[in-house]
Amino acid sequence: MTVLARFPREGRDELVSLQCDLCVPPVISCSTLPEMRKLGWLMVADGQPLDVCPWCDLSVARKDRVPRGDRTTVPPDPARLPNLVVVGAAKAGSTSLHNYLALHPEISMSEDKEVRFFTDPDHLSWVSRYQEYFAPGTAYRGESTPQYTKWPTFPGVVDRMADLVPDARLIYLVRDPIERTVAEYVEEATWGVITEDIEAALSDVEEPHNRIVAPSRYATQLREIYRRFDPSRVLVVDLGDLRDQPAVTMRRIFDFLGLEQIELDEEALRPRNSYGDKGVLPGWYRALRRPALIRLAHKLPTEQLWRLRSFVFRRVSKPVDRPEPSADALERLRKVLGPEAEDLRALTGQEFAGWSV
Repeated sequence: MTVLARFPREGRDELVSLQCDLCVPPVISCSTLPEMRKLGWLMVADGQPLDVCPWCDLSVARKDRVPRGDRTTVPPDPARLPNLVVVGAAKAGSTSLHNYLALHPEISMSEDKEVRFFTDPDHLSWVSRYQEYFAPGTAYRGESTPQYTKWPTFPGVVDRMADLVPDARLIYLVRDPIERTVAEYVEEATWGVITEDIEAALSDVEEPHNRIVAPSRYATQLREIYRRFDPSRVLVVDLGDLRDQPAVTMRRIFDFLGLEQIELDEEALRPRNSYGDKGVLPGWYRALRRPALIRLAHKLPTEQLWRLRSFVFRRVSKPVDRPEPSADALERLRKVLGPEAEDLRALTGQEFAGWSV
């Protein structure tokens, strides 16, 4: 089993950070046990032999459920490990940046964007599979995992990263922290990870482990990174700059990486994974999903499976309404995130002028 962290909450179900024992990249979630059961997780806490995410429950037959790990022990190879990591924040443009970085001939980004390797306490058991994500022959090999800056809900990331790839360069994308918090609520509610309304989700906003607010505590996350990485190896980028001046921002990033500048056209710099691309699937569709059908679909080549998923999603999903927190909730958010934003300005020397705090 892989429980990453537990957070008791007075008068409410505790939060549990849990990781699927089967899949690569591993599915991870910070939720309550009732919410996870509703989503379809099979859990050791309920007497199951392994923690199994809903997707593995549908796509992997019980007889084939083998814990993730390399068949033979393989020592880490520095030439095959990443030396560039986009560490977050969630809902701050990491998908777009991942694609922009891959346009440079001296950068090879992982085909799967979120590999979630360093969230796993047992990461070294599948280091060979992890290394397969990175093609050799370029100056930089990179991946992008927003969960790397969700401390303390996903603890231990910085130490694992510093121990294995101490010379990596890190890029930390941030955005207006209140906007980001609401955007993450929408994301988690879309997937069913959060089932309470936004007022309930923000009722304990002062707690360091609040699952949608913790990633907006940018100064706290950056100090956790600086604990093991020299600040010269970390670049903080505002999503507003990446969105409004993508070419200028990418030049700054390439300078940080010591790479030759390249020309990027308007289409290449089109935002990816923006609001409006997401939607919730109706209950009747979820009810139709059956293990036999899902396993049959998974026999398709990867590209065909992706096209099928995209087609179905576009046809049946509906956009999720973006909620507006109450004035009281917003005021409590500002009291928590305002000082964090000021500390971030002091740590980076950047203004973040367009933010609401």
